[in-house]
Amino acid sequence: SDRPPMEWMGHPVTPSDGSLMPGMATDTQLDALRAAEGRDAEVRFLRLMTVHHRAGADMARAAAGSAGTDEIRDLAAGMARAQESEISLMADMLEARGARP
Repeated sequence: SDRPPMEWMGHPVTPSDGSLMPGMATDTQLDALRAAEGRDAEVRFLRLMTVHHRAGADMARAAAGSAGTDEIRDLAAGMARAQESEISLMADMLEARGARP
């Protein structure tokens, strides 16, 4: 598309530092993750994935709200629920590592 990324959701994104959409890690964040080790790497990964899944849930809810068929609406709504479930799991994993989401 020649439209800005995520314009269809009502909040276009100006790509910066490698991030092309909400929830996408920046090049700087990925460099820090690559350099991290052990618990720090796990916590960084889980935090990045939590942000990524939140954006995915937002996108799926937006898609469900604008779907033209029941099948697409139901599929997108299911994706949103799955992302929320994984966010909850990652919050538990962060807590187990003594970290906040």
